[in-house]
Amino acid sequence: MSIYPPVRDEMVRLLSVPRLSTYTDECDGNMKRALELYQWNLDVSGTLFTSIHYFEVALRNSIDSQLGKTFGTADSPWFDQDSIGLTDSTRRNIASAKRAVTKAGREIVPGRIVAELSLGFWWSLLADGYNRTLWAPALKQAFSNARRETLHAEIDEIRKLRNRIAHHEPLIHYDLNAEYTRILGTAERIAPRLAWWIDATSSLSTVLARRPESLRSTTSANT
Repeated sequence: MSIYPPVRDEMVRLLSVPRLSTYTDECDGNMKRALELYQWNLDVSGTLFTSIHYFEVALRNSIDSQLGKTFGTADSPWFDQDSIGLTDSTRRNIASAKRAVTKAGREIVPGRIVAELSLGFWWSLLADGYNRTLWAPALKQAFSNARRETLHAEIDEIRKLRNRIAHHEPLIHYDLNAEYTRILGTAERIAPRLAWWIDATSSLSTVLARRPESLRSTTSANT
């Protein structure tokens, strides 16, 4: 990538030297290569975020559907049922989602509440505390051959990756093939065709192959 020096200097100022330090360290202070690596990090983050998008939406809809079948009624969605033993923290998150919908001037309907709730919320419903109240009577039926503890741990890692991408943090030291394999494997627990779709629409392998060569990796290869 050709970078006009005045543009390069302006971008360094706007992005900030501290923010670029991870990339400049990787490139032994070569700012041109650091900016190329920064751009690649954006590209790979976007690619992974697309896969996580499909996973997250499918996860929340699967959990919502199963809880609705088990606990919902014609007059009241599952998350308004007092009998299922939701924790105070869970109920606060639901109340916050309802406030967000109201603040946006929209009618409170279940689908809008579901869309407002974070990946962390859905992950929390698979925690140990809900083993008897949600998992055994309902949620284990939403996943294929899944152990709750493993599922909870794997989704937590996907959640952390999602948040790192959302906060524009570096991924250059992550094993991204392993992260992607985790996304696919966990998606398959929801539905095999979901995993197929994520893989069919992903360009991760192409983006990984385009990673710029840093001076550090060049030095390591020559030693």
